[in-house]
Amino acid sequence: MTGLLLACADPDEKQFAGLRLLMSRLAAELPGLAHREWRGRTLNCRWRWRLGPVLISGHGAADRAAFRGLRRSLTPGGLRLPRHARLYLLGCHQGRPELRRAWAAGTGLVEEQVRGHDGETESAFSTCLLLHLLEEGWPAFDGWFTAWQRCNAELASHFPTLRAAYSDSAGDPLLAWESVRGLPALEPHRDFLGVGLRHPEYLTGLA
Repeated sequence: MTGLLLACADPDEKQFAGLRLLMSRLAAELPGLAHREWRGRTLNCRWRWRLGPVLISGHGAADRAAFRGLRRSLTPGGLRLPRHARLYLLGCHQGRPELRRAWAAGTGLVEEQVRGHDGETESAFSTCLLLHLLEEGWPAFDGWFTAWQRCNAELASHFPTLRAAYSDSAGDPLLAWESVRGLPALEPHRDFLGVGLRHPEYLTGLA
């Protein structure tokens, strides 16, 4: 195992349905990549010396280093990683400096190897991030992760508008895009978001 996609949410939650399907496809197509569901038990990967990138997706807690799971939350003490691994936190708030430090200390990494976003995140943007991984592989991932951070930060005030457009379009991402494509705030993020228009099946019917 050279990479790990760890889903931490209720498997029946529609919000993350596209992410789960995409994780399964990525694990099938990228050599060495595994997809796991967080089941509430400590996941000790310290002996997996080839393990590099580890991505956690789900609902990040606002006040602590944690992803809310079906049975219990995944906290830094529930995941042990080899010291050369890289941890990417695809959930709300987990990129705050004090939470990154907690994740680093708990998992056995240095803080510079832990990345996240310090505010609210949108699961559709996380899906787009993994679609870039599908299209381009790991070499481009860090750059697209930075784009994911920027997209969440700069579009946070527009989340209600974007979610309303998606709901009004009955969960059709192509129709939703047509209704908001003229929004000036979207222009700097067209390259990042455009991948979703090439793979709309992973963004359909999520809410």
